[in-house]
Amino acid sequence: MFSLGDVPVICNQLWPDAKAAQAAPAGDVDLVRCGTCAMIWNAAFDPGRMVYAPGYENALHFSPRFQEFAERLAAGLVARHGLAGKHIVEIGCGDGHMLDLMAQNGVATATGFDPSMQGKPSPFTGRKGVSIVPEYFRSDQLNRPFDAILCRHVLEHLDTPMALIRDIRTAIGPRNVPVYFEVPNAGWMLDAVSMWDVIYEHVGYWTAPAITTLFRRAGFQPQTVNAGYADQFLMVEALAADPAPDFVADGTATTAASADAFAAAANAELDKWRARLGRMTGRAVIWGAGSKGITFANALGPDAAAPLAALVDLNPRKHGLYAPGVALPVVAPDALAEMRPDLVLISNAAYEAEIRAKVAALGLSPEFDVIAG
Repeated sequence: MFSLGDVPVICNQLWPDAKAAQAAPAGDVDLVRCGTCAMIWNAAFDPGRMVYAPGYENALHFSPRFQEFAERLAAGLVARHGLAGKHIVEIGCGDGHMLDLMAQNGVATATGFDPSMQGKPSPFTGRKGVSIVPEYFRSDQLNRPFDAILCRHVLEHLDTPMALIRDIRTAIGPRNVPVYFEVPNAGWMLDAVSMWDVIYEHVGYWTAPAITTLFRRAGFQPQTVNAGYADQFLMVEALAADPAPDFVADGTATTAASADAFAAAANAELDKWRARLGRMTGRAVIWGAGSKGITFANALGPDAAAPLAALVDLNPRKHGLYAPGVALPVVAPDALAEMRPDLVLISNAAYEAEIRAKVAALGLSPEFDVIAG
């Protein structure tokens, strides 16, 4: 379906210096799709290479737009499912930002699991009832009280996702416990031809039909499967039901057609950017030191990437570090006042308005272009 070679194994692991970044582990992506349910995955993925250690950083909540999204999400989940005074568990909680938001909205306890938090403090665990267990989640950890389970941007990292969903279903038993799952929306990726969302650490690429099929087969009935956050996320709210092992969701044929067309469109997009930056004589920066920006910079190749001077990010935990592979430094927005780039490449259109406003506030007037979206 689509291949991309020599990409960083862990895109969101930044490095202390350029030499270490250049030597970061790399691997190949070979996307294929299921002929039945149109699920898309990386056939070249090796789970043994994935180690989510301290230094892994993919928090989005430094963006005002994302903060607004997350705050609405937490308030909505508590209200819709009557979770005030209840106990929630989050699998893959990162620094606990969502745990804290759920507690602000009235849950009694919010417990998260994330191995990347080993030895790291979090500003989001100071609220009573909020805690992070810095370990990989295991199904036996659901021996504690829980009234809802959240799992955001984890499922795409798992090479055996059905096992997790079935374990959760077994732990819920006959109870009416809601689950909320959130993943990158591969349907948006295909339609927007955002090859920059193809990263090694994502083994699975979930469309609405594929994730609906997964949940129904595992014993959940999705109440809603919605696209959100500029259609870039898939958001699933589900309740326990009888498993339907042969279920296939509607819409798989449309997904299959989009997937089959993706490779040609993505390669044409890459050729366009290589030609444009290969002709450039000034200096460019990429705003967004996350998956899209880092994948874009690495995919260009050394000639086309030559004008790139840095990656810009609001997250202060990334500043002074280097992106894997391409080894570009990550700088704070204020650094642009001295760098004075000729071109600012916006890695995600969802943040375009706030980026343009911050650049204008620095007294700069570079050219802008959007990489994805």
